[in-house]
Amino acid sequence: MVSSVGKLSTLRYRHYMPVLLVLSVSAAFLFFAWQALERHYQQRLREYFEFEVERITSNISERMALHALTLRSAAGVFAASKEVSRADWRAFVEMLGLDQNHPGVQGVGYAQWIPANELQSHILQIRSQGFPDYVVAPATPRPHYSSIVYLEPFYGRNLRAFGFDMFSEPVRREAMERARDSGDLAYSGKVTLVQDSKANPQAGMLAFFPVYRHGSIPQTPEQRRIAIQGWVYIPYRMNDLLRAILGKQLSALRLEIFDSDRADAESLLYDSSDTLDFQQQSLGFGHLRLERRLELAGRHWTLRFTELAGFSKASKLEPPWGEFLAAAFISFLPVFFCAAYIKARRSSLIALHLTESLKQSERRFRSLFENSPVAYMALDRHGCLLDANPQLCALLDYPGDELIGKKLPDFLVDDADAGADFGLKLQMLNHYGVLECELMLRRKSGGAITVILDGRLQSRKSGPAIIHCILTNITERKRAEGKLQLAARVFADAHEGITITDADGIIIDANPTFCAITGYPRDEVIGRNHNFLKSGKHDAEFYKNLWQTLQTEGCWQGEIWNRKKNGELYVELLTISAMRNQKGEAVNYVGLFSDITQSKLHQQALEEMAHHDPLTHLPNRTLFTDRFQQAMARCKRDNSLLGVVYMDLDGFKQINDNLGHEAGDQLLVEVAARLRAGLREEDTVCRLGGDEFAVLMCGVESKQQCIQALERIHQNVARSYPIAGQQVQVGVSSGVTIYPYDPSNPDYLLRHADEAMYIAKQQGRNRFEFYQAGCNGESVQPDQAFSNQS
Repeated sequence: MVSSVGKLSTLRYRHYMPVLLVLSVSAAFLFFAWQALERHYQQRLREYFEFEVERITSNISERMALHALTLRSAAGVFAASKEVSRADWRAFVEMLGLDQNHPGVQGVGYAQWIPANELQSHILQIRSQGFPDYVVAPATPRPHYSSIVYLEPFYGRNLRAFGFDMFSEPVRREAMERARDSGDLAYSGKVTLVQDSKANPQAGMLAFFPVYRHGSIPQTPEQRRIAIQGWVYIPYRMNDLLRAILGKQLSALRLEIFDSDRADAESLLYDSSDTLDFQQQSLGFGHLRLERRLELAGRHWTLRFTELAGFSKASKLEPPWGEFLAAAFISFLPVFFCAAYIKARRSSLIALHLTESLKQSERRFRSLFENSPVAYMALDRHGCLLDANPQLCALLDYPGDELIGKKLPDFLVDDADAGADFGLKLQMLNHYGVLECELMLRRKSGGAITVILDGRLQSRKSGPAIIHCILTNITERKRAEGKLQLAARVFADAHEGITITDADGIIIDANPTFCAITGYPRDEVIGRNHNFLKSGKHDAEFYKNLWQTLQTEGCWQGEIWNRKKNGELYVELLTISAMRNQKGEAVNYVGLFSDITQSKLHQQALEEMAHHDPLTHLPNRTLFTDRFQQAMARCKRDNSLLGVVYMDLDGFKQINDNLGHEAGDQLLVEVAARLRAGLREEDTVCRLGGDEFAVLMCGVESKQQCIQALERIHQNVARSYPIAGQQVQVGVSSGVTIYPYDPSNPDYLLRHADEAMYIAKQQGRNRFEFYQAGCNGESVQPDQAFSNQS
């Protein structure tokens, strides 16, 4: 009895189910409407937040630009006057009106550049101006000093900075050097100002502008370093500066300013929130946060803005309660209309709904089949196509009527293994119920495509089973995979060493050839910088120019010396290319190099053979002629003398004939070594042929100096030699002429020295003779006054 009553109650109220459905839809619509209104409200809050961020960022940027103009005008004071006194500087700063026009600025100062040899005179000069206790601090010795000599207003905490050498502190020095070398404004990193007391320190920074002698900015960095006179600068206490710039603009925002991109406590310059410590900043009060990058003359700040509690109230944007109530009223109107309509037409609507539902279901299925973005087909158990949608027809380039009835294996690219594999999977479909495979199919228009077939078996009580299949075209993906495999083979099999680094120069991959050349296994180089390969044969300027070229041109090519793991040096022909992203930023560097050590050694050997005597390794005539021209040019430039000596060994022929040519060659090598040892580094000794030698004595100040050198050479050559188990001795006869006393060309100078040598031979050998120019300028005669017996 109770069960019957329940069924009647259900039948009585079942026609109200559509009303409940409409009610649910209306509630869902109302929910989504509220979500949309809330998103719109949050979007307005975000836009207001972004507007405030841009406005505050712009205010800070404009104020810093105004301070930059102030420093440029301060530098102009020095450029416009030969000397700026303390009174002139005070008058200039008072004219600026720091309190009214530049609130937050601690002062405007001038730091003088002082070479070490001028330090004492500088201290005496400042003390004579009424500062008897003036010193430059810190007092540690160093090659260069700077000192704050002017700082206005000159009272209070600014007095602590008087005489401080900012160039002695690394952070300040980096900014001062950047300003000096660029001739433009430069900001320092985070510092603690000397004006600050230990009780209440603030983060600080300084702005510098260079002042050069003569008022103009030199063209090159080297000229600017020579012409530097000092720097005008502004010290900032960041809390005071930002408080003056922003005032009460941050009532509902938290502003953090970091030096560069590092968002940590060490680089924190300013934090507007005094109630949150730095470790809790990521929790915040709100969910809105933005960062802005502010460029400042070679440095940049990172400005991080965070929403605080009360931001929405401060924005004066009202929540969308009115719109929500209107949406609620509109949403529930259909519920009442639907209830009235169902009550009047309940029976007819149910019948119509059933009929229309069947038609719509069929249309939806066919529409889904025809318009599906994926290729679909139906197969029977033998692989024959029962149905195909337009996407499949387009994929195979066949009309639909030509596909129906054909077997799928007929479309496979001629490959017996692929056909057999597909047939086997069809036979096993009863067991697994799933058909998954990769196939290569021919298109009617020619060519082939690669697809992944994903099929499911549908068993039916009436009629044969159907395999529903979806085909995914992966042709492009396979081509991309082939390109990647080719690139990997090229990287692995190339005969050149290849390395790939990130933007910071850290190695992320190296090919086997790199490991074979350097001797380092791959796992030892991954994660390391290339500088572990440095040979020490290149200075810092070489690497600086390399990176500068790489950054500006995107590529560098040249020869570079590196060191293998076993310590052996090698030279490589290296090409470095920058890989950039869509923004033009370098994200990777690819280095490709070949070991050309053997080629370089061969080249050096060829150069040695072309310019040196193969027996004694002394310069030959070709190299001697080149050095002769250089030596004469140096004499003209330095206003010095050049001694040209022609030497011939005495007694060499007898030794060569008696002991053999091998002993003669050994004697020539020993003589060459003694000649080289008896000369200075800037002098040149050359073997002209046989037992004849020539010497260039550069930078000679007098004939007496030349005589002393010749006496030393003759004594060294005259000492006995252990040759072929015997002690032998030879002498040397030398002829000398001195340029520019003998104002001839190189050929005549050597000829004159040769003639003087023959005079020495005629007068007894083992001696030297000088030539000098005749007074009439017609000939050069031997100067008997300078003949010497060694």
